[in-house]
Amino acid sequence: MSAISIANLPSSTTNTTPLTSRQTYFKERAAEVRQLSEALSSGDLAAAQQDYNNIVALGNNILHKDNPYLRADRGLDFNAIGGALQNGDLDGARQAFAALESTYKVPPAAASSTAPTNATAATAPESGVNIIA
Repeated sequence: MSAISIANLPSSTTNTTPLTSRQTYFKERAAEVRQLSEALSSGDLAAAQQDYNNIVALGNNILHKDNPYLRADRGLDFNAIGGALQNGDLDGARQAFAALESTYKVPPAAASSTAPTNATAATAPESGVNIIA
């Protein structure tokens, strides 16, 4: 199981200003989520429970709430991970983690909707370059 995709995104490399507290929070959470992913992948229930608790503590410290996710759908998936871990259900935690991870993936339809349509683009046969009107 891979780490959540958003965790793999680099912080801005062109901006030399210090990270904001929100950026720092997301960076710290991403590291904790990677550890949770690794524990779930290896089947280490105790480590997964500890990693989950670390993420909850981070949310408490920074956001002042038990759930470290701002989006409701991600919050529900995160809570499902915790419930499964509390019940000793490693497979259920893996499934909930996969659901959480899927919220970070761009659906193929959204990615293709930004491409120009034939009505707005013409292709120059020799160059293969799209010219958008």
